Amino acid sequence: MAKPDKTERFKVTEREAGTGRVVHEMQGDAPVLSAASPSDGAKLEGFEGPVNPLAVDPHIPATSVPATGGGVSAVEVLPTGASPLGAASPKTASMIAREQELELRGICGNDQVMPAVDAIRRHPDFVDHMKRIHRAELSREFCCHGIDHLLDVARIAYIRVLERKMPFRKETVYAAALLHDLGKAEQYEHGEPHEVAGARVATNILMDIDGFSALEKTAIVAAVAQHRCFADDASPLGKLLYEADKVSRPCYACVARERCDWLPEKMNVGIKI
Repeated sequence: MAKPDKTERFKVTEREAGTGRVVHEMQGDAPVLSAASPSDGAKLEGFEGPVNPLAVDPHIPATSVPATGGGVSAVEVLPTGASPLGAASPKTASMIAREQELELRGICGNDQVMPAVDAIRRHPDFVDHMKRIHRAELSREFCCHGIDHLLDVARIAYIRVLERKMPFRKETVYAAALLHDLGKAEQYEHGEPHEVAGARVATNILMDIDGFSALEKTAIVAAVAQHRCFADDASPLGKLLYEADKVSRPCYACVARERCDWLPEKMNVGIKI
């Protein structure tokens, strides 16, 4: 087990590219290693977790400057692709991987919980419908409709929004995805088409949720009602939800594929997104 050369107090500041506005700040003690010390995958004696990557990885685009008073070192994380001199800096594979790791650790990432979307997840009607769907699908061998499927649809749909520069907020896309299959409870219990029941359930839930405009709520409910079958006259959000829903299913890895009632041309025979 390696020993840190010393510890220093670090201040990590993330600034918005172009404006210089501070978007994230964090202070803390971190072990400092020499260039010959182990990588951040090693364990340090006296410290929990991996080595602070800001102290050991030469690929991190950071600059250290003396802080005013207290012997604190200020470490400023530069905007993506920037260098201390302001020139373009090529991103290596190591740099990209480390940026992703830093985001996961919460050092550079400033993602926040989406309050309106999380309010849907915690709504009593959402919780009730998800429990009923889970009970109905306990012995189901085909695709199920749990939270993992809903989030798969949300993430795929939002990837398409970014790729196509579509004018939908992330929260709106996630709301539509979380709500789109809730009507499965009524379908299993009473035979009602789940897109019809789902639109009704979505309407009731959204009445209690702040954070969406009236137009967004209307678009979300319409998308839920339209997601089951593709239609040329469907709304853009409805078409997006239909596409993400279908693409989300890994038919190529499904053990029940031969018994599924999806037509062969509808099945996903390889990874698309």
